[in-house]
Amino acid sequence: VEAARAGTAGQGFAVVAEEVRNLATQSDEAAKATRELIEGSIAIVAEGGQAVERVTQSLERTSQLAGQVTAQMDIVVEAVESQTTAIAQVTEGVDQISSVVQTNSATAEESAAASQQLSAEAASLKQLVDQFNLTQED
Repeated sequence: VEAARAGTAGQGFAVVAEEVRNLATQSDEAAKATRELIEGSIAIVAEGGQAVERVTQSLERTSQLAGQVTAQMDIVVEAVESQTTAIAQVTEGVDQISSVVQTNSATAEESAAASQQLSAEAASLKQLVDQFNLTQED
């Protein structure tokens, strides 16, 4: 209204005022868009923080499970070592038993040979005794 009263000079003022109004509107829209971008960025950062927290928890759980697996593997290794020791002891015992069996077998063969020899000598003595005729006189 003031620009219309001012005439030609007022027209320039009206043009400037219109541009200022347009710039103010654009500035307001840009501010709203910037606010939306900032709010969106904040939301994304919050989601990212939650994702990092979930990943951290998963890594901690994985680490705990790995520790448990390591502990169980240690138990298995100890059991295997214990079984290896027991197997070595059993093998040693079997070797000792084998040695005793071999010794007993050799002793049995020697005893059998001695028994045959004694049997032969006993038969020879019996023949000699049978040659003597003992008669009783009354």
